[in-house]
Amino acid sequence: MFYVKIKRFIFIAAAAVFLLAFYLIFEHSRASTATHTVTNATETAAEQTAADNKINHQQIPTVFIHGWKGSKRSYRTMLERLHANYDGPERAMIVTVRPNGVINVSGRITNQKIPIIQIIFSRNHEPMEQQAAWLNNIFRILKKNYTIDQVNVVSHSMGGKAFTCYLEKIKTPVDYPKIRKYVAIAAPFDWISGPLNDTHLSIKFLKQQSYLYHHRDRLPNNLDVLAIAGIMSNAQEGDGVVTLKSAFFGKYFFNPKHYSEKIVYGPNAQHSMLHENPEVDKIVADYLWGLRPKN
Repeated sequence: MFYVKIKRFIFIAAAAVFLLAFYLIFEHSRASTATHTVTNATETAAEQTAADNKINHQQIPTVFIHGWKGSKRSYRTMLERLHANYDGPERAMIVTVRPNGVINVSGRITNQKIPIIQIIFSRNHEPMEQQAAWLNNIFRILKKNYTIDQVNVVSHSMGGKAFTCYLEKIKTPVDYPKIRKYVAIAAPFDWISGPLNDTHLSIKFLKQQSYLYHHRDRLPNNLDVLAIAGIMSNAQEGDGVVTLKSAFFGKYFFNPKHYSEKIVYGPNAQHSMLHENPEVDKIVADYLWGLRPKN
């Protein structure tokens, strides 16, 4: 009788152990399945977010680069006008280069129809080569950290020389956003090392002295370029700082098949007033985005 009880106890214990083991195996299997499901759900959400971002970013961002002695104020009213008077343009990011070369980025591209990126040099009177080096770092960051694959660019004054120099110094284009369209407002393309009165200088001499001209073969062959110049009273004086010859000197190194020119006339065509001129707004909005004013 005692042995029967022992056998019964052993049987019950064995059954209990078996059931417990079965339960643990079942729960482990269920937990593994649940974890896999959560992982799949997370991946699906991430894929959906990426798809949403792709939709939001279909419009190409436009980068604005100021000229010598420029600041955040240089494009402030122009960007405000573009946002108020046209459907889409909106400042999304500000990229600031500190005096020590450190780059700070504020803002982000979300659902803006036409996101605008404003670049600001804290040391705003540096040589073309230095600003080009800063632009190299900026555009690399835009591609690597913000996955911006292509951009349009608008420059004013010396910002145009710096940007063109940057383009000529790129060694691995895949590391940088592709430039789709470029608008150069009053860029002194023929200045050699600073402000220059080119009135009595021949095109041949200016070509001989021009770094940008001598390295023109490095420029993207399919880049669409629009050069805008100002004439206050006569073509020789131009906008009072940059002559017509200078602003349109880019015709000698950009691909002529993708290069065009516009002239703005009158008192508001003065050099520093060009980015405050609604006529320039219209030219830029039409060329880059095919937009007309709302009213």
